[in-house]
Amino acid sequence: MSEQPTHHGDRPGSPPDGRPDGRPDSRAGGSSAEQPAVTASPSRPATSYRTLRLGAGPEWSSGQLALGAVSTGGAALFLVALYFAAGGFDLIWWLLVLVPVLTLSMAGSGMSLGFWALMLYGWFLLTDSGSFTWWSLPAAAGLLVSHAATALSASMPPAGQLASAAVHRWGRLIGIAFSAAAVVCCAAAAIHGRSLGLGPAAYVIGLVGLAAGVWLVRTNPPSQPH
Repeated sequence: MSEQPTHHGDRPGSPPDGRPDGRPDSRAGGSSAEQPAVTASPSRPATSYRTLRLGAGPEWSSGQLALGAVSTGGAALFLVALYFAAGGFDLIWWLLVLVPVLTLSMAGSGMSLGFWALMLYGWFLLTDSGSFTWWSLPAAAGLLVSHAATALSASMPPAGQLASAAVHRWGRLIGIAFSAAAVVCCAAAAIHGRSLGLGPAAYVIGLVGLAAGVWLVRTNPPSQPH
């Protein structure tokens, strides 16, 4: 009976590679070394936003539709203030509340300026000349909110999302403008009924100040976050 030769360092009855279970030895450094398992990280799901298509036009995001509703609400507030300040008006004036939502796709045009020029003309047309009313304060709030919502809507595409930083920035600007309107309203209430003897120079100075304010807003609009 002959003995089987054994390799140096191997135990009798063990596989030649030195592992009792027969699996490859990872310490050998050869091609049979086990590779570390790589776990694939799950991909982050893409954020989806809901949009709404109105007729054959483009898709509108929820933020854009909310801005349209805010603009319409501001116009409604102005008309309510005008109704009480003028002691009532014809039913046709109430139809103007639909203009902001019907012209939502034209927010970037001069439609909003023309609309509010008509609304202000209606204020001076329907109210008594030289009269003062505290209803001018909510009317100013409606004008500011509606026009700001339209301007913010024009700064992004129809399906764009509304950034919270932009809302806060425009909210602060509306608050500053309304505070100035409240100061002017209180000053008008204080001097109402008094003869100040204002000459043509005072009106010229006032118009120059108004023009400077409009120019400043047009050349330095609120910046949008990138």
